[in-house]
Amino acid sequence: MKKQLRNHQLKVLSQMNIHQKWQVIVPTGGGKTMCMISDAINEFTRTNISQTIVVVAPRILLAQQLCEEFLEQIKNVDVLHVHSGETHHTSTTKVDKIREFNYQTACNNRNLLIFTTYHSLHKIQESNIVVDTVYFDEAHNSSAKIFFPSVEYYSKDADCCFFFTAT
Repeated sequence: MKKQLRNHQLKVLSQMNIHQKWQVIVPTGGGKTMCMISDAINEFTRTNISQTIVVVAPRILLAQQLCEEFLEQIKNVDVLHVHSGETHHTSTTKVDKIREFNYQTACNNRNLLIFTTYHSLHKIQESNIVVDTVYFDEAHNSSAKIFFPSVEYYSKDADCCFFFTAT
C-alpha cells in the first residue's frame, strides 16, 4: 500500500524528477525516507530495463531500518546489504560477491536495492557495477574525509544522486 505524500514531499519529488543531482533538506520527521522510496518506485517503473539503486546510511542499524521501510512499499525487487552487520537478506562486503549478485539480478531483469553504510560504500565502487541512483541519507556524514572518495565517485558516476539531510 503506497502512502499518501504530503505537499512538501510532492514538491521534493517534483524537483528530483527535474534534477539528477540534488541536495534535499527536510526537517527531522519530514518524510525524507518516503521521498526516497517514492522516487525509487518511479525509477523502477519508468523503464523495462533493470535498475540498481544504492541507499547509503551512516550506521548499519539505519541501513537495516531503511531496508525494511523500502520493502514495505516496494515489492518484487532483489536486495543486497553491503556492510558487516547481520541481516536475513543477502549480505557481503566482498567485491566479487557484489559483482556476482548484481550480474545475476541483471540477467534475471530484476531491479536491485543495495543498502550500505558510508564505511562500506567503497566496496560497491570497487566492484565496478553500474549504479543508476544513489540516496545518501544523513548526507552531512558524506563530507568526512575518509568517505569523500567514494561519495565523490558516485556523485559523478551515478545517473542520479541525491543527498538527504535535516541539517
